[in-house]
Amino acid sequence: GQFFAPPSPQEVLPGGAQRSIAPRAPPYSPPPQAPRATRDEKRRAQHNEVPPRRRDKINNWIVQLSKIIPPPPMENTKSG
Repeated sequence: GQFFAPPSPQEVLPGGAQRSIAPRAPPYSPPPQAPRATRDEKRRAQHNEVPPRRRDKINNWIVQLSKIIPPPPMENTKSG
């Protein structure tokens, strides 16, 4: 097997030049956000609006279908 030997620093930086290191970035701080409670309340409120809207849509479609589809014929022979 062959081995790879990295070059010496003198070969990489000719003339003995010093390598400059980039300054360290400040520690990460997340962007400011609204308080968690109010954000959760907004999400919950939006979530709770969905089922009634869905039911309203379904009910509207049922009403429209009932207007389109004729009622079944009434048979006097059946009792009850």
